Amino acid sequence: MSVLGFENNSSIPSKYTLPENMTTLSKGRKLQVLHELSAKVVDNFVFNSNMVEQVSSVVSEQEKRNVLERQALTPDGRFPCRFPGCKSSFKQNGQARRNHEMSHNPPVQVENEPLMVSPTKPSAPSNHDEVKSKDDVFDYNCALLTDGYMFFNFLDAIKEGDGARIIRQYKYFMLYCKADGTHSTKYALECLYQLFLVYSILTPRDSERFVWNRSVNNHGKKGCNIPLDESTEHSNNFVKQCIRNLGPNISETAVSRLCKAESSTRLMLEKLDETLQRFSKSGSHSETSENKDLLELIKKVAAFKPFSELEGRKYAHFLDFKRDRLEDLDVSDLYHWINKHKRNVVMGIRAR
Repeated sequence: MSVLGFENNSSIPSKYTLPENMTTLSKGRKLQVLHELSAKVVDNFVFNSNMVEQVSSVVSEQEKRNVLERQALTPDGRFPCRFPGCKSSFKQNGQARRNHEMSHNPPVQVENEPLMVSPTKPSAPSNHDEVKSKDDVFDYNCALLTDGYMFFNFLDAIKEGDGARIIRQYKYFMLYCKADGTHSTKYALECLYQLFLVYSILTPRDSERFVWNRSVNNHGKKGCNIPLDESTEHSNNFVKQCIRNLGPNISETAVSRLCKAESSTRLMLEKLDETLQRFSKSGSHSETSENKDLLELIKKVAAFKPFSELEGRKYAHFLDFKRDRLEDLDVSDLYHWINKHKRNVVMGIRAR
């Protein structure tokens, strides 16, 4: 309604001209129009230009190396003492080198050379009066859309069995968890070590299996894949029912025989039910129609204008809400964190 010019949920957009004879267009052309409309909404409320500025303004390890390479080094790549005539050298340009140089008479005075490197985070404006007052309502709802689309994209990748997209989503989740600090340390490590498995630790064959063997389709319909762990839960539930039917005859051998015969037994039961025209009810709960509630919510939300940025609008419990979840992410620290765990993997140290 805000971007396309809808007056209500059944009106025609006034800010976008729909193709003529919309109802007679092919399904592919209708989908293309839907993508164009959706892109306008996503560009306005999901993508934030500050994200690009943040990534481009961080200190990279390559920048640091370039600064060090511009300093005079010995032929064997060590840092020489800067006192005239001293032949001492150091592996690192650190405190040991500075202490040694200060021990000379007179001590070595080194001017702090201005390093042309980027700050770790974007610098704040010097004049605080020029900072635009934020709109907590706008920022909160934009963040809600961003996080919601990201999570639904992850669920859709599972349903489609798109292993490559699942791995890409884990990269984003890793950044989100790392930005969350100590609250999500283990989740960030889990995402990172999955990427280690895919790109380094596993063989190409096992890596391919790890990426694409993450979901299963038990019905043969498009977009009906479920995660492997959920399929395992269904399998466990079926086997438990068979074990209960054993009664006092339960034994390790009998349970092992049931597990091995699960697939064929389940197939026989499905064929028998199909022959007898016996249809089992789905385990999902029925839901009532939400149309009436949805229409009422749309009216209230439209009057509130959450997607129109109004300067100075505040929330009581979400004061100064940050639209970008990655705003506090120190990308330079992220770089060193990844390298640290690379070394841990090489040395066989388990992540904590």
